Amino acid sequence: PEFRWSIVRCGLLPKFVALLGNVNQREIALCILYQLSMDDRSRGAFTYTDAIPTTMRLLLDCQTEKVDAELIALTINLASNRRNSQLICEGSGLRLLFKRAFHFRDSCLLKMIRNISSHDGPTKELFIDYLGELAEAIVKIHDQDDFVIECVGILANITLPNLDYKLIVEEFSLLPFIERKLSPDSKTEDDMILEVVILIGTLALDDNCASLLAQSGIIQRLIELLNAKQEDDEIVCQIVYVFYQMIFHEATRRVIVSETGAPAYLVDLMHDKNVEIRKVCAQTLDIISEFDSEWAAKIQRVKFQWHNSQWLDMVAAQPGTGFHGDDEYDSDAFGQFVHDSDLLDHPDLVYGSGFDHRGFDGSDEDEDFDPDFHVAAHQYPFGGNYAGLVNGEDVMYRPGNPHLSS
Repeated sequence: PEFRWSIVRCGLLPKFVALLGNVNQREIALCILYQLSMDDRSRGAFTYTDAIPTTMRLLLDCQTEKVDAELIALTINLASNRRNSQLICEGSGLRLLFKRAFHFRDSCLLKMIRNISSHDGPTKELFIDYLGELAEAIVKIHDQDDFVIECVGILANITLPNLDYKLIVEEFSLLPFIERKLSPDSKTEDDMILEVVILIGTLALDDNCASLLAQSGIIQRLIELLNAKQEDDEIVCQIVYVFYQMIFHEATRRVIVSETGAPAYLVDLMHDKNVEIRKVCAQTLDIISEFDSEWAAKIQRVKFQWHNSQWLDMVAAQPGTGFHGDDEYDSDAFGQFVHDSDLLDHPDLVYGSGFDHRGFDGSDEDEDFDPDFHVAAHQYPFGGNYAGLVNGEDVMYRPGNPHLSS
């Protein structure tokens, strides 16, 4: 990274960009620029060159179905910078990118568009015009999963206030697609599962859509998925985030707390090794505690046990006796009691003495979650007409019949 930055700092970046106009030097120049675009600091410097208009012209003027790998790789990297994305979308840039991507079903070009959709601000609002095309592609394209994954990812990135997600779900029948991808019997790739879970988290931002999801049984599907994918921290964290989003809505809060085993799984994950999972679990359980006194007491007991685990293990290991002799203060004498047992070795503290501490699915398998984790994320999508308020103004996309956001 330092070498890349030193190249940019000494003023060579505009010279390499200028070489893109030379057909004989273009390929080498693209390779060098791609390497420079891998660094966050260097990526921002492209804004102050002719890189964006030049690469956009090369991209849109390409006569072949597939764009050169070096060119599309460079533009994908450049689109991950917010200011670069704004320049790409100037004029009719975004519309032309969508038109080419859907005409050739180019998943790499959609990946670039997905990077653009990840930025907050005015660029995100431009995607309202394309929600219909994205949703339609998700439910109708069955032979190109990589293209559909990118469509799902873009739709999941469109987190705008007052957007009627329920209308989108119902008009394009997204629920059957979601249920099919989350089915235990499906052979869905983990990448697709992750994007679908993130999409559910976005849909759950809307109160009406969250209720629709809860009534459809999606929560139970997510719990089953939590069991099946407990080794994948990225999926686990996104599922927990869905619970966190749904807890905010009164109707779905009641379903999650009273009709599913989600709180018990959150308790299990409260002291997971991954920091992000622990953080989202803690926030979700805090909200549950505010609205359910019974779970508040259970959660408090688990927290007590965790913070006093050494003392509890000492008492359990040597009832009625103390430590005596020369090794009374020897660290080795205490080593066996320091975080050496699982938090839930005493399930009666959480669920009562009559609790059957088996898997929630009735099996004898241990339900611990014990992976290392890195969240990429996520954060942490053309037909139809959706309207809503964005920054206090009515916005909609065309063509189609008008649908007003509730």
